[in-house]
Amino acid sequence: MTELIQKDRVESAEAPAELKVTDRWLEIFALFVHDLESPLVSTKYLLSQMETGRFDLENKTHQRLLQSSRIALDRAESILYDIMAVARAGNAGLPVAMANLVPTALIKEAVTMSSGSAIELGVDVSFTNNAGDIPIQADPKLLKRMLDNLIFNALRHTPNGGQVAVYTEPGDECVFIHVKDSGSGLGDIDHVQLFEKYGQVKMRAQGKHRGVGLGLYFCRLAATGMGGTILADDHPKGGAVFSIKLKKAEGK
Repeated sequence: MTELIQKDRVESAEAPAELKVTDRWLEIFALFVHDLESPLVSTKYLLSQMETGRFDLENKTHQRLLQSSRIALDRAESILYDIMAVARAGNAGLPVAMANLVPTALIKEAVTMSSGSAIELGVDVSFTNNAGDIPIQADPKLLKRMLDNLIFNALRHTPNGGQVAVYTEPGDECVFIHVKDSGSGLGDIDHVQLFEKYGQVKMRAQGKHRGVGLGLYFCRLAATGMGGTILADDHPKGGAVFSIKLKKAEGK
């Protein structure tokens, strides 16, 4: 028995690579689980409204809540399938499946999914398409999850009666997708630190919390995986703006 214990200790000491792999797995799973927050919050609000006994399918607001929750549950199911896909793949990287696509429908879906949280918080969410039908290079699943994270983040930092504006902007070789809130802005927060792993923990210690934990770190990983970037800044008209920059489809 003593020999087995000693052997165990030796193998543990000689397996730093395995421990690192385990750490990466935990990191990726933490990102996936974090992404479940937004769709679950949306569905939870619908259920709270139904519990009041005043839910009416003829009411347009209630119809939006129902549509929002249906999309949210589809999104949650997709995230769970992604977790299983990563497990089967035997690696701890974000799966990336690039395609040429016009992002308009994805953005509209993300805005719709935010309806439950937006109504509960008293915030208006709008979408303006300034880029027309320009196709971009992106992974639709990753882009959806990025948009969910950024819109949910904006909602949490916008006061009651405020606005979250989602809009596209064409660039020379790229398309920008902006998510702007009407909150207090970033101020003296380090814009780079925002997207670091556990950067939010550092900011809390400094009394400068902004973000939703691992969500912004996921957005950076996803943007990089798609060959793009993500930026954050104070908007000239007030509030903060987060921008996804993705390449146009080749030949467009």
